[in-house]
Amino acid sequence: MTELIEKKQLNNIATWMIPIKQTNLPSVLKGVFFLDGNPLPDTCITMYNLEWDTHNRALLLPVFAPLQWTFHKSIPGWILLRLVQWFEVSYKIQFEDETLQQAQIIPILLGIPISTSIVNFTMSQDKNSLNGDIWHRKNFWFGGLSRAGEYTLRRVVDEDGHYTQAFNDMLPRVPNECLVIGINSKDNASSNISNSQLVR
Repeated sequence: MTELIEKKQLNNIATWMIPIKQTNLPSVLKGVFFLDGNPLPDTCITMYNLEWDTHNRALLLPVFAPLQWTFHKSIPGWILLRLVQWFEVSYKIQFEDETLQQAQIIPILLGIPISTSIVNFTMSQDKNSLNGDIWHRKNFWFGGLSRAGEYTLRRVVDEDGHYTQAFNDMLPRVPNECLVIGINSKDNASSNISNSQLVR
């Protein structure tokens, strides 16, 4: 596998997890988010550089795209990163209505959407934070047999590139050094995903 894996630091994430092309992403989804409480070895994500489907109120988030997701600099983090690449893991985020308060998240592996009867993932804006700073991620596995892996998305860098209070709260809780898929590893992996996947 020839993809470039880079080491980065979370304490200056606002300088490198940034928009590199203009898209019509809604303000509530802009910035960088901390996966607070996530049991897996990954820490931050961004939805920058992804095309927003205005008509369907949907977004396709390829985890394997350059500088889209951070992984722990550890053996488990390295394994997760490689699994994400091998299975080309993406998430279709489909919002219920124009308020953008509640969304269904559909995992896609190797271009194949996973049925909600197997994994039913959702994200909803916190009722006390309707500007997109806090989102609750809920998981229902196999019809609700398990709720494993739930966490909260907290915006740590706002759309103007400024650090938030959540950023200061995050830093002492996570390893500073992380792994990312490099910007030159794939020619904009997100653009290689067809629109047909987005509207399924």
